[in-house]
Amino acid sequence: MAIAGALLLSTGAATAADVEELLFDMQIVPLDGERSQPFELANLDGRPVTLSEQKGKVVLLYFWATWCPYCAKELPTAIEQMYRERKDQGFTVLAVNIQESRNKVAAWIKERGLTVPVVLDTDGDVISRYRVRATPTIVLIGRDGRMVGRAVGMRPWEAPSGRALLDALMAQPGR
Repeated sequence: MAIAGALLLSTGAATAADVEELLFDMQIVPLDGERSQPFELANLDGRPVTLSEQKGKVVLLYFWATWCPYCAKELPTAIEQMYRERKDQGFTVLAVNIQESRNKVAAWIKERGLTVPVVLDTDGDVISRYRVRATPTIVLIGRDGRMVGRAVGMRPWEAPSGRALLDALMAQPGR
């Protein structure tokens, strides 16, 4: 584990440099604080969910599909676990399904007993705006609505550096 992760775990404090080092440890490409692209998508109940409703929280956008073997491994385990552990602490996940039917996605989610919020990008508009080309793709958004980092593929969220990164982002009021 990197020095930043070790320091964060021992002190509970995090600087922007710590966050950048933890992003590097997790192989997440840092983004220069671009504003996130606003969107409104329906959840599995058909109700609209907007990204702007999440302002003030650290948001993990998780772009996925039921046919993706990596998503089938990561979403029900690491992503679901970090959501359950942190959902009452200023953190949320929006699992953005890529162009699949509500019935197919709802059955997949129910079969796995997931509680993570799922939204449906049925027309592909959001994946286009976020330049998603593969699954899974994650985009981390800070409390201020600015994008912090982006990665394609699975990440070791349960590792100390994964936990430290989320802790660091949640500890930064301006991020």
